[in-house]
Amino acid sequence: MVFLYDDREYTYADLLDAVSGSTAYCPFLRSKELFPFFVNMVKALAAGLPLTLVDSDINPSEIDGLDDSEVNVEKTFEARHFDSVDEVVAAVRKSPSQVTIFTSGTTGQPKKVVHGISTLTRSVRCGEKYAGQVWAFAYNPTHMAGIQVFFQAFVNQNTMVNVFGKSRDEVLRQIDDKRVTHISATPTFYRLLLPFERPYGHVARVTLGGEKSDARLYDAIHKIFPNAKINNVYASTEAGTLFAAKDDCFQIPLSIRDKIRVENNELLIHKSLLGTSEGFLFTNDFYHSGDLIEWVDEEAGLFRFKSRKNELINVGGYKVNPGEVEDAIMSLDGVRQVLVYGKSNSILGNVLCADVQKETGSPLTETDIKRALSARLQDFKIPRRIKFVDELSLTRTGKLKRS
Repeated sequence: MVFLYDDREYTYADLLDAVSGSTAYCPFLRSKELFPFFVNMVKALAAGLPLTLVDSDINPSEIDGLDDSEVNVEKTFEARHFDSVDEVVAAVRKSPSQVTIFTSGTTGQPKKVVHGISTLTRSVRCGEKYAGQVWAFAYNPTHMAGIQVFFQAFVNQNTMVNVFGKSRDEVLRQIDDKRVTHISATPTFYRLLLPFERPYGHVARVTLGGEKSDARLYDAIHKIFPNAKINNVYASTEAGTLFAAKDDCFQIPLSIRDKIRVENNELLIHKSLLGTSEGFLFTNDFYHSGDLIEWVDEEAGLFRFKSRKNELINVGGYKVNPGEVEDAIMSLDGVRQVLVYGKSNSILGNVLCADVQKETGSPLTETDIKRALSARLQDFKIPRRIKFVDELSLTRTGKLKRS
């Protein structure tokens, strides 16, 4: 049974050999290779040991409390022998380990959050119906989304295929060659697969998360993966996965309806659903997520995400949601990807700007974009500066970088 494809093939037998009887692991492992990273994580969890997940390119100065002298230093522990992968999975699922992860730093300094196995595996589904799945591993393994894909595959002894950070052609080749059935990735990841030459009918499920999606992207995904069920998930470093959606409408499950509040359009989450962090600030045991929403059907718990609170841009006293402007630009023919942001201005506070990645051969001009936006948006929401770029900067988690 193949555990991981990452330049070479690693089996679950390889994983068992590496974990069983081991007496050393790194509490702070920095590794560019997935297999040793996962081996180290499984060792720690199976033994009930603390673990801090560190990005392979992290500079310890970026994170408060991380000492470079501790990174990649082994510590010993009492060996435990496992006769099967099933025994390893069982040990991991009941592990008392505390796992420290860091927020993506999309708009600021990464923050430390500590989780137990229960929150990290909240969304994991297991059983015979999940056997035989092949997952494209399209996230950074040190962050919440990557961790959850790992657990979903590991618990069911599925296969993972590393496509994180790979070129468009390589991703599509791996999806085809390894007969990938499940993909979970950011909307940015799927946009980078476009345009496509042919459909991939063997993909059974596509999941989006981490960023706002749009109807045009859903349509494109339906075409490239015509037999796939598409769903959208809301997950955060602080809480793990909480909600799922089939389109852009999320629904709060009845089981946690009393643990979710909305105040001033901001989503608040009860502390019982979160990991722990010194950076959490609570109001009557509720955490301010920073996510702004709009109700579709409040009684049914249906809502749409509008933006991150800290992403709103002050333009001449008006608060502009960059996501709204991006949606308007993305609706135009010839646009592959766009990033809207503010540049400091002494008069207006900020001048609204847009970096636009066009589809190959598109004749779209700055004037075309501004003319189209003028029919849809108020004047202060129209970017004053539009720049056409070959590519957009991404964070370590594969999302558009807004800072």
